[in-house]
Amino acid sequence: MRCARVAIIAALGLLTGTSIAETGAELRVLAAGATEATVREVVGAFEKARGCTVVLTFAAVGALRDRAFAGEPADVAVVTPAIIAELEARHLVRAGSRVDLGRVGGGIAVRAGAPHPAVTTPEELKRALLDAEEVYYADPATATAGAAFMKVVDRLGIGDAVRKKGHPAEGGRAAMQAMAKARTRAIGVTQVSEILAVPGVTLIAPYPGDLQTLTTYSGVVLEATTHTADAEAFLKFLRSPEVQAKLAKAGFESAGP
Repeated sequence: MRCARVAIIAALGLLTGTSIAETGAELRVLAAGATEATVREVVGAFEKARGCTVVLTFAAVGALRDRAFAGEPADVAVVTPAIIAELEARHLVRAGSRVDLGRVGGGIAVRAGAPHPAVTTPEELKRALLDAEEVYYADPATATAGAAFMKVVDRLGIGDAVRKKGHPAEGGRAAMQAMAKARTRAIGVTQVSEILAVPGVTLIAPYPGDLQTLTTYSGVVLEATTHTADAEAFLKFLRSPEVQAKLAKAGFESAGP
């Protein structure tokens, strides 16, 4: 772990052109819950190398959008392209600052130690969801994963049945944490990266076939920032090979060059 941390700090020095840039700034980052595990793991290396403090706020992307709309002070947002477009429409994003960080799809989970239902085809997933006593997922009103799940169950023709026994939470991570405490035959569905980050739950499989949708997560510098250099350095850091490797381990695919 120490070697990995040193490698990340060294990479940051190359990206910023200095080994320690003592800026003393407080960088405020609004980030999607799907990225939480990786960003929390690496942020300390950035702070040490950059000489600044990073204040992290994680939530569903819709909730982060609403915070930005309400004028909450922030320097960086890590959200989806759809949310970025909404922020841009209100002139809240620094032009040309977008950096794509990776793509991740949805997955199906159960409590650790629970039997694994078959979910490798759409019909098997449909049966597993109908057989479950409870279904845990992120709130579709604010979370990309929750909205995607509702489209899946509606497409399978079981939307009403799933909603009746559904337990929506403020985000995918919160949904998985709630399912880990369930005592019934439960299934959880959210982004793969959120499932892998929660102890007590097990990823069975990604969505089968063409039910899968990969969501891109991107970082932007927000227009109101007074720490432009630090914000840009943070986004470059998240695109470094070392951090990209950690995102891949967390379930992300490359967003391309």
